[in-house]
Amino acid sequence: MEIHDLLKNYGIDFEDFSGKIMKDGAIPAKVKRLIAIASAVAVGCDYCVDHHVKLAYEEGISRDEIVEAVLVASLVRFGSGIRHIANLGDGE
Repeated sequence: MEIHDLLKNYGIDFEDFSGKIMKDGAIPAKVKRLIAIASAVAVGCDYCVDHHVKLAYEEGISRDEIVEAVLVASLVRFGSGIRHIANLGDGE
């Protein structure tokens, strides 16, 4: 069973919910798509990355814009990992 069908069994229409969030608002839809790509990279959801990149291309978002969104997310992931060095102590 697809996840969207499963959610619908609980009265949750994810596609409708997502559509409302991703449309133009205070933040343009294009920027929201790039945020979605960056967020997916930051949390490590390969399915979400693939899904949002596919939609981004369909929406006319350029490869360069997607690459920059991925780089920003990668910076966040790097920073969240590298901070643990400060907590290592001196090994004693």
